[in-house]
Amino acid sequence: MFEALIGDINLEKYMGQWLQMAAKPAFFQNGCNKSYAKYKLEYEGNTPIVKVENSCFKNGKLSVSNGTARVKSGRTLSVKFSPFMNIFNKPNYEIYYIDKGYNVAVVGSPNKDYLWILSRQVISKEQILELLEVASGFGFDTSDIKFDIWEK
Repeated sequence: MFEALIGDINLEKYMGQWLQMAAKPAFFQNGCNKSYAKYKLEYEGNTPIVKVENSCFKNGKLSVSNGTARVKSGRTLSVKFSPFMNIFNKPNYEIYYIDKGYNVAVVGSPNKDYLWILSRQVISKEQILELLEVASGFGFDTSDIKFDIWEK
């Protein structure tokens, strides 16, 4: 198993590309395959802002959604993809688990409706299942998980 990072994350180390290995089904990802996210850290004055680019392939075509995230606490962000989404900037993205090397992560929504298993590179199904056990330990229902299809 991966060695867990304890405490707040280092935003700069979290930036970059993450591949989605598995996720709870979400309406906004219907028909998606080979989903991935790219995070880029910028600043408005002294305030860190994370630029988010979520991508996937739908029917063989690349689909991209851009958003921004504001840091709410050491592991919690407020993400929005349109001016009408999350207008009160409530925390809606939490990093529940990340390894010390910033190679794998379990992220989801505080209400446990959304869950993503992320990795910097393709990992084995056994490793994904271990991370799903971690997610279950945080209270996520993992019975409806959809595995993304990546060639290793």
